[in-house]
Amino acid sequence: NSRNNNNNNNNNNNPKRTHPLFALDPSLPSTATSYNVRPILTYPPDAPARYLERYRKAVDDLTVPPGIAAFVPEPVAAVAGAEYYGWMPPKANAVHGGGDSVLVVDVGGTCTTISLVSSSSSGKENGKPTKEILYSATLPSLGGDTFIDLLVGHLIQSFYGTDPYHQHDEDDTAATAPTSSSPPSSKPALPHDPQALPRLYESSTAAVHELTRKSRTQINVPYLTVDWQTRQPRHLDEGVARHVVESEVDRFVSRRLVPYYSGLSDAASYSILSNAMPPPKDLTTLLSSAVLSALERTSRTPSSLRGMLLVGGGARIPMVRRAMKTTVEFLTGGDEMLIA
Repeated sequence: NSRNNNNNNNNNNNPKRTHPLFALDPSLPSTATSYNVRPILTYPPDAPARYLERYRKAVDDLTVPPGIAAFVPEPVAAVAGAEYYGWMPPKANAVHGGGDSVLVVDVGGTCTTISLVSSSSSGKENGKPTKEILYSATLPSLGGDTFIDLLVGHLIQSFYGTDPYHQHDEDDTAATAPTSSSPPSSKPALPHDPQALPRLYESSTAAVHELTRKSRTQINVPYLTVDWQTRQPRHLDEGVARHVVESEVDRFVSRRLVPYYSGLSDAASYSILSNAMPPPKDLTTLLSSAVLSALERTSRTPSSLRGMLLVGGGARIPMVRRAMKTTVEFLTGGDEMLIA
């Protein structure tokens, strides 16, 4: 009983904070007061308007009362969450905007989105400035799944002795921009043994997760296939070091992604890569160029940023964290601004 009384006293003395983003709208019906916080549903910053309209309608049909859920872009929700937990540094005197801008790097499964979020001076919510997205650019075919795909391709190359990307790239020495408008794919091909591909993906997914904690892992897939000459089963038992996967990623970035991003920047109204930097050669220089491009497009400087947020499932990968740390050090001279 005394423990419960102490807990109740602590809860009364230290009430839970509510971020303005999660606070209930006072215009909602009184039946909404039974909720402690406001349900938040996020969406990608580049989602089309028709998608959002159907999204809102579907949620309103399922919630009581309608309109209690808030729809927030994913970068804005990430900044609000970092502020709620006290991870964001205090606003400092900066060149632009008083240091209110936050750069969000969201490393998802199939793409990486770089957004610049800033407080809006035109509108306020619950007495505090609302947040708006000043810039957002997506790097397709670069995410956590890319590491898994390339590890599967490496295993196919070493186990079967065949090139799993021969359909994607006929000439290994060529580094020209793809003629297709679709992003380059990191998915390997195994047409002569399609039943083995799901097992390779299962083991590679576990290996990539383990390589986030260790520098080396062992991949064991018994009875992966059959040798048709000897009629004997073949088992995959191979040790993979973290630097092997990282080398495959850097190779894919320099040979496939950078030419595509460069061609996309020439055709689009904005540049994914910075014109002030040479063409990227690996993941680190690619992220540095993309982040610098975001600052150039919004007329910001590194000193005007309040912080840089690294979010998403792919942010757990050591190579991604190391690349972002190097990027922040390149732009600011230190890594204090990085929040990962």
